[in-house]
Amino acid sequence: MLDALFRQALQEALGRYPTPFYAYDWGRVAAQVARLREAFPFARLFYALKANPRLGLLRRLRALGLGAEAVSLGEVLRAYRAGFPPEGVVWNSPVKTEAALAAVRERAPVVVLDSEGDLKRVARHLPGARVLLRVNPDLPVRTHGHLATGRGESQFGVLPEAVPRLVRLAREEGLRFLGLHLHLGSALEGVEDFLQGYRVLEALYPQVGPVRVLDLGGGFGLRLDLKALAGPMEALARLYGAEVWLEPGRYLVAEAGVLVVRVVGVKATRRRYLLLDGGMTSLLRPALYGARHPVLPLYPQEGREAGVFDLAGPACEAGDVLARDVPLPVPEEGEALAFLEAGAYGASMAFTYLDTPRPLELLWTGEGWEVLREREPLEGLWEGE
Repeated sequence: MLDALFRQALQEALGRYPTPFYAYDWGRVAAQVARLREAFPFARLFYALKANPRLGLLRRLRALGLGAEAVSLGEVLRAYRAGFPPEGVVWNSPVKTEAALAAVRERAPVVVLDSEGDLKRVARHLPGARVLLRVNPDLPVRTHGHLATGRGESQFGVLPEAVPRLVRLAREEGLRFLGLHLHLGSALEGVEDFLQGYRVLEALYPQVGPVRVLDLGGGFGLRLDLKALAGPMEALARLYGAEVWLEPGRYLVAEAGVLVVRVVGVKATRRRYLLLDGGMTSLLRPALYGARHPVLPLYPQEGREAGVFDLAGPACEAGDVLARDVPLPVPEEGEALAFLEAGAYGASMAFTYLDTPRPLELLWTGEGWEVLREREPLEGLWEGE
């Protein structure tokens, strides 16, 4: 649940800012960084921008000594804008166009090679670049299908049998081969999923030999037993004589963030609904992944009749429901709810369907509110048309 001071600060924010808005507790983010460093003191952390890319957040994470992991050219340039140096940025995408590679020629990040074609394209446009080779471990990881990047059917990385040949090719092409990259998927709660991936890398060692870096990705579920991973992770690093890099995103920011919305109305069809001023355009994860976000009333609850509601947004889609069958004290119009665990892949996946502006984003520093991103102006929705 929320820290008491942060919850109190949300009440203040409700009096100052229009809903819907995202609010993040910086103290919770910093605590999660400390938790990972305690579990994996031998590892270097690279924050996955895709979870939440706001510049104000990135600058604070950089000040804590983290690097950055980027997927698109835009994220690479955003990381540079936040002050990360090229050697502190890992660029990891299955598609890197010639134009994108040309854009970073003068300041190339560490590049993750995703295929033979990708390798040759990088060698052509970024000669001598620092590179990692992404291994697809071909494993049935247990998570939503959209997030299972380590399955052999996915479009990511190279299968284990191709790894030795592509390691040799990277070196022959004049690239600075640093090591191997492994990312199994997102929101993984099972230790065994990770251990299976580590065993794939262990089996590759006789053919690959020592490397400088093992980038073991992210995907840490919020309730994952980190301590159970530390020993096997460190043993794998010793086998390769490598430094461990990790790419946490959701684990650092999800629990630190909430989406705050107001109740616009209560209605009944064959089901009972609360109608909200924010919906799927602000928080897509329930519609896309079937994700369930805990819901916290931000209004007095004593003496209220209880009800069970579906929580629906303003879009013209039957799928614009952020949660179903939620037991709540019956709210009055204008009262607010907070969707918890929304700090990752919430605002970063917000979109402008139906000309809906993307919401305001706020950071609670412990001393006051900092605006990370203003609410998108309506006029900005049709600029450039």
